[in-house]
Amino acid sequence: MLERSAENFVIESCYWKEKLARIAKLLNRTKRPKRWTERQLCSTERDIMIGFFIIRRMNELFKTTKSVREATVPVYSCKNTGKKVTFRNQYDLAEIYDVENEKKEDNKLAYVCNQFIHCTTSFLFRDETRNWSDVYIVSDFDKQNCIWRVPVAEIREIFLRVSADYPHSFRMEWNPKKGDYDLSTE
Repeated sequence: MLERSAENFVIESCYWKEKLARIAKLLNRTKRPKRWTERQLCSTERDIMIGFFIIRRMNELFKTTKSVREATVPVYSCKNTGKKVTFRNQYDLAEIYDVENEKKEDNKLAYVCNQFIHCTTSFLFRDETRNWSDVYIVSDFDKQNCIWRVPVAEIREIFLRVSADYPHSFRMEWNPKKGDYDLSTE
């Protein structure tokens, strides 16, 4: 029989956060971006999604401070034009969503993480300098209402912030209503 203790379940966050910092570095703007390839697009999209999974994992394990867990992210919503989104038309971005009249919103970091983790549609765009500029992303939950545009610069800043965030205090308080502990970090 395996013997386990609480120490076996506590992960060391520095390895996860180092990966997050490496992903942020890949999103840096450069003077001479590499020529676009399908492999590069897929790798970058994958790394961004893994980055948001890392953030969610660190938040759920209380390996980040309260200020990070409660952070908001500036995003832009593009409302659905009234057309039903289906498997066949989900990539007709300009036809389904009003990308010309987007609205700036501040969404909770946890919500943005879930959009990336559970996305059904995603587009990664480059600007005129060939640097990554924006990600259009939407989960199955939101696809009939809007699609979200998240600037790559914001994603990079979030990744850097979380990768450098190490709590200096951890507090547990028994909650009899929950039958479990309430946790907090600063």
